[in-house]
Amino acid sequence: MPITLRANCIGSLAAQVLSRTRAEVVGQVLNTFPNSFYLKTPDDQLIFVTNRTLQSPITINLEWSPNLESAVKPLDQFLVYGKGIQTREVSIDISDASSYHSQPWLAKQLSPDSDRIGAATRIVSFILGIIDTSQSVLDPRGLAHAGVRRFVNDGILCLRQSNMEKQFERIALEIVGLGSGFTPSGDDTLGGFLSMYNSLAQSAARPQILLDSATLHGRTSWISAKLLDYMQRLILDDQIRRVIHSAAEGDESTTVIELESLFPRGHTSGIDISVGEILALSLVRDIVFEKRETEIVTGALGFSSQVV
Repeated sequence: MPITLRANCIGSLAAQVLSRTRAEVVGQVLNTFPNSFYLKTPDDQLIFVTNRTLQSPITINLEWSPNLESAVKPLDQFLVYGKGIQTREVSIDISDASSYHSQPWLAKQLSPDSDRIGAATRIVSFILGIIDTSQSVLDPRGLAHAGVRRFVNDGILCLRQSNMEKQFERIALEIVGLGSGFTPSGDDTLGGFLSMYNSLAQSAARPQILLDSATLHGRTSWISAKLLDYMQRLILDDQIRRVIHSAAEGDESTTVIELESLFPRGHTSGIDISVGEILALSLVRDIVFEKRETEIVTGALGFSSQVV
């Protein structure tokens, strides 16, 4: 008999994918971890199953689970059954799960208090300078640092001018797949940047930037490309949504706290995502309020063009 697990919440995109699945197989397990695993569906979507509480449109949150890495194996196939999905060893009952719906936070204009957010970006940059950031994009000896420094100086800063999206896209693609880890640091930094920038772009009278998904898949792992694509299209988990919301509202102290809350995510993913968020927030703020303070932030993070 399979172990029966109960889901207490299912994201709207995950629920939609499962409801429209016509085949008996609803997904194949790609990667497993003690607290989670990833499913690839027949229509090339990603579902994240976890016993943690963080909610997102692609997530199925479990009430309780054993070590999932032991219970579920890569290449296992989940099939439809009456109340949910199951494989040989595990069934997941989704019949009583609540739904998690989230709409992209698109700021039509920044709060006047967003002028204070410059202090938040500098505070978080200072904090990142004193904590352990080894192997992240901030590590000068790390695999991704030099490439991200070029991305910052030749890609991000050029967006202060209008009609520079094509140059940004060309340089941004150079860091896709750059770095080590389950999701490379370049992908996480770029995802953090685009999630913040695209949420705030309208307030700066700029178009959103959407990198070609097929190109992303050609440069990094399937899961990392999918997560990056979700982030740029603002399919975001609740934690990242809170960062963006507090920044758009100009809430300095909450923005600092929410950015810090990202740091522990993964091995370096939280730090790398935070760096991208900070850079995008600073840049949009410069555009809206006609400032030139992003260079201060890039210098504090160790990305100054003078650094060698």
